[in-house]
Amino acid sequence: TYNQESFIQQSLDSILCQKFKGTWEIIIGDDCSNDSTFQIIQSVKSPYPNLIRSYSNELNLGLSKNYEKAVLNGKGKYIAYLEGDDYWTDPNKLQKQFDFLESNSKFVLAFHDFIKIDSNGTIISEKNLTNNFLKRNRSKKDMITGCLIHQNTMMFRNVIKKFPLGFFKARNHDTFLIAYLSKWGEAGYVHCDPLHYRIQNNSLWSSLSEEKKHKNGLITYLWIFSIASPFTYLSLCR
Repeated sequence: TYNQESFIQQSLDSILCQKFKGTWEIIIGDDCSNDSTFQIIQSVKSPYPNLIRSYSNELNLGLSKNYEKAVLNGKGKYIAYLEGDDYWTDPNKLQKQFDFLESNSKFVLAFHDFIKIDSNGTIISEKNLTNNFLKRNRSKKDMITGCLIHQNTMMFRNVIKKFPLGFFKARNHDTFLIAYLSKWGEAGYVHCDPLHYRIQNNSLWSSLSEEKKHKNGLITYLWIFSIASPFTYLSLCR
């Protein structure tokens, strides 16, 4: 979370309504917000002292470092990720993805659909729901070369013990992360009610020009190829 006082309550509610049967924990890493985000988090946390662990960084670390800190704090077998201005809509999301990964060892992550909403919560794009081509599993090659998987829909195995330099140098951290996770397996599609992904004009991604987005993509793939094995290069050339 970072300066998301208008949205954090809805985000947290979408987590707390999950009907998960096992033992789990919620880790909230606030990146030194200067609004009331962390105060809201603490008020929500109060009734759940054994479920929620929260902290606010003393200094602003930035998106990638804050993400790393939260993930490496995770004690569970799997990790699901959600940003503080987005929210899940399926109360069985975690259970569905957990069951899928428990039953399918060749997959390192499970993902599902999403739709885009604006700052007011109005739906602005549902095209991801209507494109049946996207409702499929992804191979390791797909994960490295780029595939439409939204990071906030993912549950992945807790296999990352150290984040590589490329995660911090790549401009599109989610794209790099998915490519990096391919070292441990493939990506599996699980049907869930869609994530609501909020598009804001001042967000890190939405505020960029198309030229800047393209440049960031090129930089990201240069770092992805730094972690891909020579066998992957051969595969991509065929």
